[in-house]
Amino acid sequence: MGLLFDDDYIILEDSGLTIEEDINSRFLVIKNYPLKEGLYQSNGQSLKEIEVLLIIPSNYNTSGGDMFWTYPKISRIDGVEIPAYGGDPRIYNEKTYDRWSRHWQPQTWIPKKDNIVKLLSRVEWALQNPNANR
Repeated sequence: MGLLFDDDYIILEDSGLTIEEDINSRFLVIKNYPLKEGLYQSNGQSLKEIEVLLIIPSNYNTSGGDMFWTYPKISRIDGVEIPAYGGDPRIYNEKTYDRWSRHWQPQTWIPKKDNIVKLLSRVEWALQNPNANR
């Protein structure tokens, strides 16, 4: 049994995102998450995609989640610091994923209705709005 519901896997497959799971750690890793061009870099190279690690709680359909981690280590091309980024890393397949600490209001998750689409929209929002916190 995976970390998500069957419908979630269909959504991910249809989106073209490639995933890996670590059931014991409850990690869902999106291997090819697209980025807005010209916003982020790693080691001086502009990035078009990154890896995103989500920890899927056992009660994910009732609570969602509020943080995610990215690999490789990134910075903004314009040099502005990303708030609440870094610290509390996660290691997966010998890679260090850096935390994006974003605390979503509980009422933004609709239990037993929201799914992987909501989790992906939260990641997308945070990556598109790196100065903001919800």
